Amino acid sequence: MARAAERVLVLSASIGGVHVAAAKAVVAAFGELGVETSHVDLLEHTAAPFRRLYRQAYFDLVRNVPDLVEWLGRRLDRRPTETLSVQRRLRARVVRMLSYELPRIIERFAPAALLHTHFLGPEVMAGRMRRRQPLPQGEVITDFFAHSLWLQPGISRYYVAAPEVRAHLVSSGVDASRVSVTGIPIDPGFARLPSKAAARRRLDLEPDRDVLLVMAGGLPEADLEAVLRQLASLRWPLDVEVVTGRSERLAGSARRAVGEHSGPVRFRVHGVVADVPVRMAAADLVLTKPGGLTTSEALAAHLPLLLVSPYPLQEEANADFLLENGAAARVEPLTTFTFKLRRLLEEPGRMAAMRSSAARLARPDAATSVARSVISELLGPPGGAPR
Repeated sequence: MARAAERVLVLSASIGGVHVAAAKAVVAAFGELGVETSHVDLLEHTAAPFRRLYRQAYFDLVRNVPDLVEWLGRRLDRRPTETLSVQRRLRARVVRMLSYELPRIIERFAPAALLHTHFLGPEVMAGRMRRRQPLPQGEVITDFFAHSLWLQPGISRYYVAAPEVRAHLVSSGVDASRVSVTGIPIDPGFARLPSKAAARRRLDLEPDRDVLLVMAGGLPEADLEAVLRQLASLRWPLDVEVVTGRSERLAGSARRAVGEHSGPVRFRVHGVVADVPVRMAAADLVLTKPGGLTTSEALAAHLPLLLVSPYPLQEEANADFLLENGAAARVEPLTTFTFKLRRLLEEPGRMAAMRSSAARLARPDAATSVARSVISELLGPPGGAPR
């Protein structure tokens, strides 16, 4: 399918990893379908003070005053609507003033449609749409919940993680024909996972031991240390693969926590890895914060999830979704971790049921589903006008 004359500009914002990762997954899918795309991280094209504040403020708030964040979020979500309130119009005006490069980027690339993986993009576009011919816009919601800031005027299509999110948007006034349940876009490698045996051979893991994958990126340092100390005392033949991501401090903390440990539990600590699909294919279960990206990856690998340390609002909502659908167990408080882990390991029937639930929820081809939908719904037929 050659669509080189019809370009799609994919806009994200690097607040956490999910928005950029989802954008890159969709860009890869567009490439496989022959559509020319470009990806822009909006925060790289805003004033430096705003960029630093926008990236850090949320994480500082959820770590230090989570109750305030939850209260503010629930207040904003009382009456979700695409109609902008006075406060949201003021916020959008400030954002547009700071995102001064985007109009030039759009003019240079000349896209036929825009696809957003963060709500910052539609806010930036709102004023521009009133002055010029509007571009068709799609929006990928990257959690199993849509808080009110995701609802924006000018969005032609919403791409959501699950039927529950679609029901919420429709109840909030969005026409059902404008909402597609695609899943959250993830690495295309999750649609082509190796077998567990093959994955373990690639990672030099023994075939007959249980494997726990700890996706530690974003975990508070103290919480990761508490998890690893408990694992060190567990009497079970278990291989623990710890992935800490870009944080050297977190990696150092993990290595100190396991130290020169010897016993039935064996640890390996990794920083940034490029083979997350293979690591999930090799595992028996995963411990993680309930972020939209990592949980979608785990579901694609049919992995039972142990959920820890959720941020308020969207991660709490993600946890609720996974628990309601039988794919996860929640570790709260952390002192119950090894108790709950051992109980799972000792109940293969329950583990099998959780794997089955994860498989039912899995959408490993979400990126391709989004790309195909954009092509058919926003670009229109080849050579024709966008819909």
